Amino acid sequence: MEFFGEYDVIVVGAGISGVVASVAAQQAGARCLLVEGSGILGGLLSGGRLNRPNGIVQPGVHKELLVRARNYGGADDAIQRWPWGTYSGLFDPEVMQRVIIETLEESGVDILLYSQVTDAVMEGRTLKGIVFQTKSGPGVAYARCLIDASGDGDLAARAGASFMLGAAEETMQPMTNYFRILNVDLVALMGDCQANKHDLTNVYPDDGLPRENGEYALKFFANGFSERISKARSDGFQWIVPRDSIVLKAGMLPGEINLNATRFHGNALDPRDRTRAAIELRKQAYCIHDFLRRYVDGFQNSVLYDIAPTLGVRETRRVIGDYVLTKEDVRTEARFDDAIGLSNCPIDIHQPDGRKLIMESVGNGYGIPFRCLLPKGVENLLVAGRCISSDPVAFSSTRNTPACALTAEAAGVAAAQAAKANIRPRDLEVRDIQESLHKRGVVLGTDPQQRIPGS
Repeated sequence: MEFFGEYDVIVVGAGISGVVASVAAQQAGARCLLVEGSGILGGLLSGGRLNRPNGIVQPGVHKELLVRARNYGGADDAIQRWPWGTYSGLFDPEVMQRVIIETLEESGVDILLYSQVTDAVMEGRTLKGIVFQTKSGPGVAYARCLIDASGDGDLAARAGASFMLGAAEETMQPMTNYFRILNVDLVALMGDCQANKHDLTNVYPDDGLPRENGEYALKFFANGFSERISKARSDGFQWIVPRDSIVLKAGMLPGEINLNATRFHGNALDPRDRTRAAIELRKQAYCIHDFLRRYVDGFQNSVLYDIAPTLGVRETRRVIGDYVLTKEDVRTEARFDDAIGLSNCPIDIHQPDGRKLIMESVGNGYGIPFRCLLPKGVENLLVAGRCISSDPVAFSSTRNTPACALTAEAAGVAAAQAAKANIRPRDLEVRDIQESLHKRGVVLGTDPQQRIPGS
């Protein structure tokens, strides 16, 4: 087994949570290794083509990435409003990949791609390192503190942490794949949307309509088309998608539309389900493009450009931590003494056993307790991102990228502090973590009077 070194901090998973956590740890003075099973940095933000955060991006590494992307002409960090609150941080996925690479390299994070974690090195209940598989065989690395940013809670599960799956065992929100269509006549599409508002839940912009395709870049948004989907079925069109609406989002290029419309019900931890999802979601993308070309103005001369290489997994394991964030916390704008970030990401539920999408505002937002990042029964491990400790409804908010980045920023800072002091993350003074985050500009969510600027 090849020895890859000893570090202050090891982060598993290089989606937005892993990128933010590793850079934050390195900025806080830790020597950090970032390990990723695929060849893509940024996860859903790059390989998943997810270009619109559901919530305001707070200061910290995530915000720094957006500012850099904006400087390349590939992002708009202005605050936008929609029925479920405010959000910020529209971007082009490939520009985001570029700035992630630049940021990681400049920060000095050590990176290992194509390295799948297969085991946890334990000493009693204390996590000491990871075993991972590479093309050259197994490898091992050790650290004073580790962060599971895998999304699926892979490292936490291998370390023996307890976890939850969905609202009930094996019932989880469906998988998806974003895809992109080019050569769309966005002026004609907006005309179609204006003429068929009864068939839409939302459409933006809705006043002062632009006259050229390029003016819609990173701005146009529409959700709906249920009546036309129903008509297509009655016409004999083979609609194979298990949902009754389509979400359209303009990309950076003139005539570019990003779609969130596919759906596969299954367990992403099951290799056969995951394989079927990868195939069926592509077939659904072909079906949706055929539908749009036939039933929606502006798509007649369009081209299906690409389907995201990274599978959009919404839900798998949620680690049981020292505190489980609840739906009541999220819905009542809860504040906590140990909060490490205030999130205004809406509740966003793709029904595990149905065709519907449920969106719900969380008002001025809720605090995320540091305790949600501490897995019960395991030491020297923090979790960040999608797998933090939360119930099914709270998770439907915390799984959104701005909330994931908040928990990752805190995990990176905490891991660096724990490694430097050679103590367990549980033994840290939360106020020290909060002080560091506050200096970065993060609104913590400790005080009922706190608001995210622009929310």
